[in-house]
Amino acid sequence: MIQLKSQEVINAPGRNSSVDIFRSFAILSVVIYHYNRQLPFGYLGVDLFFVISGLLIGNILIGYLKKGEKINFFKFIIQRGFKIWPSYFSYLFIGSIIANVLYHTLAPDMIIPADKYLRYILFYVNYTGNEVWSFGHLWSLCVEEHFYIMLPLLLILIQRFFPDKKMLVTAILLVITAGVIFKFLVMAFTNSKDTYSATHNRIDALGWGVMLSIILNFYPKLIVKQSTQITMLIAGIILFSLLLYTYSAYEWITFRKCVFHSAIPFCFFLMLAATYHWNMSGLNWLRFIAYYSYNWYLWHPLWVTWFNKKIGTGLMAHLVFLIFTFLTAMAFTIFIEEFFMGKRNKFISKWFGERKIQVKTL
Repeated sequence: MIQLKSQEVINAPGRNSSVDIFRSFAILSVVIYHYNRQLPFGYLGVDLFFVISGLLIGNILIGYLKKGEKINFFKFIIQRGFKIWPSYFSYLFIGSIIANVLYHTLAPDMIIPADKYLRYILFYVNYTGNEVWSFGHLWSLCVEEHFYIMLPLLLILIQRFFPDKKMLVTAILLVITAGVIFKFLVMAFTNSKDTYSATHNRIDALGWGVMLSIILNFYPKLIVKQSTQITMLIAGIILFSLLLYTYSAYEWITFRKCVFHSAIPFCFFLMLAATYHWNMSGLNWLRFIAYYSYNWYLWHPLWVTWFNKKIGTGLMAHLVFLIFTFLTAMAFTIFIEEFFMGKRNKFISKWFGERKIQVKTL
């Protein structure tokens, strides 16, 4: 019997089942939406991914603050690099070869022009516009990469000069506020009025995830009562529903461009906080999907146009698309992501050692 690494990871002690379930919701909504946009608002899975990412990365870095250990910026970047870069660049380069084979006559606009590669390689395509749809989703990876740089630098400053929990909370609230304000400023003062993909417009979603990690690490009693959890979950669902209704019912551009993607992450923050301590390990099939979500997110858009044109847009074609792209994600997770993750600890130990520098705890 084949033993998949995913089974070991999913069942590992300390892994949070609720976060896995939300990650599976995020990837399923995005993949289903991208195939002929058959799931309304499915793109909001990206907003959920941002909140989850803020939570998980926040837990790693704030864990250092809580234990009084100095954050090593370069060590953190390399650790994240082993997780993110191999799969990302595999998709960028192998995916480009496949795109040239599939689309050189069928849909040439699905191929990245040679002079555009640098914006993908250096992670700034989210500031240049979505010109190639099959690779356009990589804008969100650019936001994540910028976040991996900004958050540790911010926390290092707090750790060095303002080692206080209140200052930490204040700083993250300011980050969230800045993300909201930037949307309104972009809407009011730029020609593009694009509030969707730039990092400064999306940093509030990641900030909400970091705020949840602060609560879990320093103020855990705030969300342990069942009554509080139920209240937060209901509030999150009601607000989420009202936002979707308002978006659908009214052609209010400011709401759609500025308010909507500012408030949706707060809804996900409430839902995640409410259910974080819930045991959802019985839904292992969703957790299994969540494990492969990163490579599924990377690889599924490449095939959308080909499946639409060659197989169709019906239910059966959609199911075949889902199965094929998920199997592709499994393959690249196993042979690329897991391979490099297996090398990570050895590399980190060799270059950074195990030395821990104690500093004042928050």
